[in-house]
Amino acid sequence: MKRGILFAVTMAATVSVSATASAQDAEELAKDFKCDTVRFAQPPWTGVSIKTETAAWMLKKLGYEVENTTASLAVSYKAMAGDDVDTMLSQWFPSARSMFRPFGIQGKLDIVSPNLTGGTYTLAVPDYVYEAGVKSIEDLDEYKDRFGGQIYGIDHGSTGNDTVKSLIKDDYAGLGDWELTPSSEAGMLSALANHTQDEEWIVHLAWAPHPMNINHDIKYLEGAAEYWGPNKGEVIVQTVTREGYAWACPNVGQFLDNYDWTVDEQSLAMEYVQNQEMEALAAGKRMIRENPEMLDRWFDRSGIYQTGGITTLNGEKAAKPIIAKAVKE
Repeated sequence: MKRGILFAVTMAATVSVSATASAQDAEELAKDFKCDTVRFAQPPWTGVSIKTETAAWMLKKLGYEVENTTASLAVSYKAMAGDDVDTMLSQWFPSARSMFRPFGIQGKLDIVSPNLTGGTYTLAVPDYVYEAGVKSIEDLDEYKDRFGGQIYGIDHGSTGNDTVKSLIKDDYAGLGDWELTPSSEAGMLSALANHTQDEEWIVHLAWAPHPMNINHDIKYLEGAAEYWGPNKGEVIVQTVTREGYAWACPNVGQFLDNYDWTVDEQSLAMEYVQNQEMEALAAGKRMIRENPEMLDRWFDRSGIYQTGGITTLNGEKAAKPIIAKAVKE
């Protein structure tokens, strides 16, 4: 009996010392991170620009220094793995899986949480092409001459372009002799507009959320699920950080964990930018003013990294009232 009591007391003391040591170790490790500065990477995509610039503006209002670097997805991954960037909000899964995987295996990057669910990313055609019989990716090669053997992509280094390259390399459904025409988001949209004006045939990268789904009558193609994922390329957009960042900087980490947009919210904000010529940050602020409940999601929730809501950098004030006031100025 005495041995049991002695063992229990010894174990309790050991656990207490270990917990204290672990807490001290964590604080020492956190010193390697400069938590008063948040460095974003931002691929040049409209939706990502809105989310990133809105997040950066809010963090500045909370007392943080913020840096925002525009770079391709591939460059952004390398920058985070090299500790030159802290986070990005633009990992589209499953299309980015192969690009992310080496960094995941090496433990260089952390996936924090989804910032958007229920999106779509695959190939699409105008509705008149769809009605003519092109309803799946497997149908494309039958009409190669009508398409000119071209698939219109976006910027170099994008996961969508890489997926199209894989389709061509693997000669999927006879696409081995097709060509990818890389461009940019704006360039692809211009090509779509030019082709649909005269009902010419075009197949192009498409995704939701995006105003192209409002501005153009397009249909997403079935098929190639092993490349795009099931359900016509259903996607999750994830927030990624360099290794350990959210744990070392828990106030920012919890904000990043909370920070999400719905498909409808992001689509509307993108419509403000592309159709009403608003700047990305102005569109983000307008969304907050018209939907103040977004701030409840972003700032009131506790989570993995921190108990209690998000605060200013110095921890003295709650974040939500500050942003709610600033967005009206």
